Amino acid sequence: MKKYITIFLFSFQLFSQEKSKINLASETIVINSDNGLEIESFVYESRVVSKSKNTEEYSIRIPFDSFNEISDIKGSTFVVETQKRTDLNSSSVQTYDTKIENIYKSDSQFKYFVLPKVEDNSIIEFSYKSKIKQPRLLSFFQFQHSIKTEASKFQIKCAPSIEIGYKVFGNYQDKIVFTKTKKDGFDVYTWEAKDIPEFKKEENMPSLLYFMPHVIYYIKSYTYEGNKKELLGTPERLYEWYFSLLKDINKTDQTVLKNKTLDIIKDKKTDFEKAKAIYQWVQQNMHYVAFEDGMEGFIPRDAGAVYQKLYGDCKDMANILNQMLRYANLDSNITWIGTRGKPYTYAEVPTPLVDNHMITNVVIDGKSYFLDATDKFCPFTFPSPFIQGKEALIGGKTENDFKLEIVPQVESDKNKVAIFMKLNIESNHILGDVSATISGLKKSELLNNLSAYNQKGNEIWKNTVTAYNQKIQLEIKELQKNDYQELPSKVNFKLKLEDGVKDVNGKLLLKPVLVFPLKESLIDVENRKLSIENSFTYVYEIQYEYELPSNYKVEFLPESVKTENDLGSFAIQYKVQKNTINVTQRVEHKKLLLETKDFVLWNSFIKAVIKQYNQSIILSK
Repeated sequence: MKKYITIFLFSFQLFSQEKSKINLASETIVINSDNGLEIESFVYESRVVSKSKNTEEYSIRIPFDSFNEISDIKGSTFVVETQKRTDLNSSSVQTYDTKIENIYKSDSQFKYFVLPKVEDNSIIEFSYKSKIKQPRLLSFFQFQHSIKTEASKFQIKCAPSIEIGYKVFGNYQDKIVFTKTKKDGFDVYTWEAKDIPEFKKEENMPSLLYFMPHVIYYIKSYTYEGNKKELLGTPERLYEWYFSLLKDINKTDQTVLKNKTLDIIKDKKTDFEKAKAIYQWVQQNMHYVAFEDGMEGFIPRDAGAVYQKLYGDCKDMANILNQMLRYANLDSNITWIGTRGKPYTYAEVPTPLVDNHMITNVVIDGKSYFLDATDKFCPFTFPSPFIQGKEALIGGKTENDFKLEIVPQVESDKNKVAIFMKLNIESNHILGDVSATISGLKKSELLNNLSAYNQKGNEIWKNTVTAYNQKIQLEIKELQKNDYQELPSKVNFKLKLEDGVKDVNGKLLLKPVLVFPLKESLIDVENRKLSIENSFTYVYEIQYEYELPSNYKVEFLPESVKTENDLGSFAIQYKVQKNTINVTQRVEHKKLLLETKDFVLWNSFIKAVIKQYNQSIILSK
């Protein structure tokens, strides 16, 4: 779907330098309703560039699309040492199409220019005007960037008859001062902040929007020629607009699509079987191609046309899936949702900024399922990983018929890697056979990786099973992807671990655990400042069956251990049965988002796990 958060307009082009900073970042929105709604934005920024070699700091990109118009671009460079100012030449401003990965067609463009004659410790300034054509597609203002921001100011000036909604998100809200005044017949909303430190990205952190302080603003209503026009402000108003965009789709002849649907379900007895067959047909036959071109970013294409082409974006796939489910007489509806990169609810942000994705909801035997066919290998009934826990807006048959529901999180036990190893010891090497099954979102992750990186297929299979223990040598014997079946993916290997056993004075020291899920998961609590996001929770279950070497017996067997908390669980059990040593290992990761308050408990848990990974069995004659 169309995304109207132009993420942090300039700041993420910057690479922080010690003394570089933003002196002032400001934006003023002026809204007039004398001749209908007229909305203009005036942007100004001043920053100190400490090193002229860092051209990224004075190479400016101004994004825009068909819903806004950029003009009056100005800029200058002031060299402190020489006290000389050089203005930006208008001929230096170029316009380019934005190349967005996985987007086939987009109206996104950007203005690009480099401020002239920058030397060390120069002060650069630039400004521009933007005309906003769609009043429901206002954006947000950010107060933090990748370099320090000394001051920032955001203002909205509008007639008293225009009702404004807003909400502040992110950190440092205590540094943001809000005032509302009246001046020259306008209501003036002002947010100001000072001394906001640079933002430092961290590996595996959630979306920047969870942390960067920003204010989302929108027009609730306005009065024109004595008539009050409601725009946004509640989920009801937002859905009314969404419904108006969809009310005229699928008006063409859908007979071919309907007949195809009936053919797919002709042998299916239950609603569950019918829904699964339709969902898997869409997964297998539709190809995801994203479009973000004008209103195409909001309106699905006709389901019949999508069927003829067999490709489309999330809206198209949601629409064709919804239509086919309805042809099967199932209770199905198009559904809007913000992925986990959007930290908002529909009550907090009742604007198009709240969501960026479209899926299908179907109710079968009283149970609600969220189906996302853009994930080609996501199991039927499972939500895709990036919508777990998010609020969904489920549409209906009329402009007032909708409901809000939370998409469930997939239980960790459904996303499982189960491994069985039958091993023996020869000349201090560990040899044997390995079989593994991969299910749930672990399976879909595997299959998506195999599809995307086909040339690295063997490596992907091995890493899924070994949890990145690079010492293990695996030779693949048999593979079963079981792409669209209820069965898990399966793989059989021949295993070899050289010098996996140590001979110490005639006794053999065996570390029986060969697979180490979560071993590398200790958190640097001194330096880590942001939470850690996981795609999904999961379980590893591993069984090792070691055949005792001839003439050896077990002299020492570690104690079985079990530990569990709200973040994860670990259990390992050791048993000797006749001539075999059986070791059972279970590791569970329970939490999608590890918050900073979880770090100490998490590290304590991981240290306990690692301790067990280092346990040894002693064999003697």
